[in-house]
Amino acid sequence: MNQVALTWVLAEKDLKVECRSPQAFLTTVFFALLILVIFNFAFDPGSQATREATPGILWVSLLFPGIIQLNRSFQAEMEEGTLYGLILSPIDRGLLYLGKLLANWAFLVVVDLFVLVAFVIFYNFSFSVQMLWVVLMIVLASVGFTAVGTVFAAMLSSLRTREVLLPILLFPIIIPIILAAVNGTQEVLILEEVQFLSRWLQLLIAFDVIYVAAGFLLFDYVVAD
Repeated sequence: MNQVALTWVLAEKDLKVECRSPQAFLTTVFFALLILVIFNFAFDPGSQATREATPGILWVSLLFPGIIQLNRSFQAEMEEGTLYGLILSPIDRGLLYLGKLLANWAFLVVVDLFVLVAFVIFYNFSFSVQMLWVVLMIVLASVGFTAVGTVFAAMLSSLRTREVLLPILLFPIIIPIILAAVNGTQEVLILEEVQFLSRWLQLLIAFDVIYVAAGFLLFDYVVAD
């Protein structure tokens, strides 16, 4: 079996588990929608200040729920004792990382698309062609987010305080991702100047490559400990 097929098998395993037990998906979506509702009641939806703050509100709602999935990504293997079996198997540990990354990324993108639809409705935006640029940024930002988050989730999987430590370690590292995503969304939704969006997309792609490569190289040492 080639490496691409093996990576997909590892990712498919996690995705099948999520499909058979959708409680985590529903919990994550509910948490994201709750964040949108709280912000919707906390600010005047019709004010200019609220409209200018919507890119930040959107990305808080998109990224924070991903912590729930990352905390669970190695939970099943730890509880059943299969993580050590995967580590001791002849499979390249980097492929195990890529499989987990792909599964976490797919889960997060699906959740974020639900959140984006709710965001458009709550904050009176239109489903225009420009919204596809936001979808593209969600896809790219989710890569960097899950690339870093999967490494930290593996590193903290055996700790009882992983729910607290994961966001503390994760969010400072992905500040460039957040910066590019928020500013790019502002270009699309608020300033409506798509011609300046390319610089933020390039920044997202650059850090995606850096984070995925670093995670692939470091994962072997993380699980070895």
